[in-house]
Amino acid sequence: MKKFTFTTKLNFKIVSIVLLSMMMVTAYTHWLSLQEENDKNSKLLIAITDFLVKKIPDGSFSRGMITHDMTKEEIHEQILLTNQELQPLLNNLFVPPNIIKFGFYSRQQESIVAIGPQYDASLLSNINTKRLQEIYSTDSDQLIEKKSFLLWHGANSMIHVQPIKENGVIIGHAFASINQDAVSAIIWKRTINTLLGAFLMLLICVVIFRELFVKLKTDLEAFAEAILDGNTSHFHSEIAEFTPILNYISEQTEKMTRLDRLNIIGEMAAGIAHEIRNPMTTVRGLLQFIGNKHEFVNQKENFELMINEIDRANSIITEFLSLAKNRAMEFSENNLNNIIHDIYPLLQADALRNNCDIHLALDNIPNVSVDPNSIRQLILNLVRNGIDAIQESGLIEIHTKTDSRKVYLSIKDSGIGIPPEIKDQLGTPFFTTKEKGTGLGLAICFRIVQRHSAILMIDSELGKGSIFTIAFNIIE
Repeated sequence: MKKFTFTTKLNFKIVSIVLLSMMMVTAYTHWLSLQEENDKNSKLLIAITDFLVKKIPDGSFSRGMITHDMTKEEIHEQILLTNQELQPLLNNLFVPPNIIKFGFYSRQQESIVAIGPQYDASLLSNINTKRLQEIYSTDSDQLIEKKSFLLWHGANSMIHVQPIKENGVIIGHAFASINQDAVSAIIWKRTINTLLGAFLMLLICVVIFRELFVKLKTDLEAFAEAILDGNTSHFHSEIAEFTPILNYISEQTEKMTRLDRLNIIGEMAAGIAHEIRNPMTTVRGLLQFIGNKHEFVNQKENFELMINEIDRANSIITEFLSLAKNRAMEFSENNLNNIIHDIYPLLQADALRNNCDIHLALDNIPNVSVDPNSIRQLILNLVRNGIDAIQESGLIEIHTKTDSRKVYLSIKDSGIGIPPEIKDQLGTPFFTTKEKGTGLGLAICFRIVQRHSAILMIDSELGKGSIFTIAFNIIE
């Protein structure tokens, strides 16, 4: 026997709730349909009686006068005479014969004298006249709901009666009646068919939902395993529409992981930098002092090598401190073009030393809120990476532009490009493809971008170069 699972409970709850909702909506819709049908039918009945009253010829009811000494057979003959006069008038009306009847009632003959749309002689004189008089005793138009009506052989009915006057005297009534039981049966049939159709659709939806739920559960389990393996960048779901969502979750997870690493490294750097720098400064001073002594003239080159290595270690510590989350930044309203112009001579000198050229394409852009020193470091790091990616000679292009919401800073190089398999690792502390790199330059760029609430986008093609674009929010 199949186990009663969470999925089964969920399906049962969903089906119960939807089914209950469907029944409530169906009941309300049925009630509305009945009201609308009654309103439409009452207008139809009134239109029929209006037509009959306008079409009846004068003196039609006086052709079959009844006296007190007449026998039943003689009265029936008089009613038939009147019927011969009036029955042809009813043939001009076309209505559904199974639910509507109409005709004329004569007060003098105390009987229905014409009936349509199908002639029925049994309704002219063979019914209880006292029960008819309850309806036709009115002197004005009336819309009456009647249970067990004689015209419909006991069915519930709605009837409209309109008096017919001759010389100011009411001589009879035009009437039109509709079989309410038949109308209700039609509406019920329509409602039940709708409910059954909706229930069938619900069952189909439940089957589809269950199939999707199972696939989704399988995909999420596979996605969780891919996260543990660190291989989510190219994950594809069995449900194609779900793949972009999982890829977005993967990207955000990797960003959070990278930021966590930066935070940890930054906190470590801030904690140990002071303790390391002080003894390094002492050692560097002693090396300088001893190296300048006459007896160590032959070892001067080795002393300079040691001092350079200490300076390199000190610069690495400085880069570490740039990753510290609590490093102070002074944000102010600045124009990126001005910052670029300030450091352009330095960039150009660096490029020329490496047989490269720098080209600026700066649009008219609005100010943004930035820490100028951090942005200088960001541009220097990205341009330095671009120069390192160019093997012999090439071009570095710096662009700025804007739209209604962002200011964009792009740094494009004509280097070798970034292999796709390492693109997801860019910005990870200590990850580098350079022989003498520390793996901190791009990590610092990611940190600066994150602290400016900006977005860093990387576009690269092997053999053609890379474009690093940072999108800053415009000051509102």
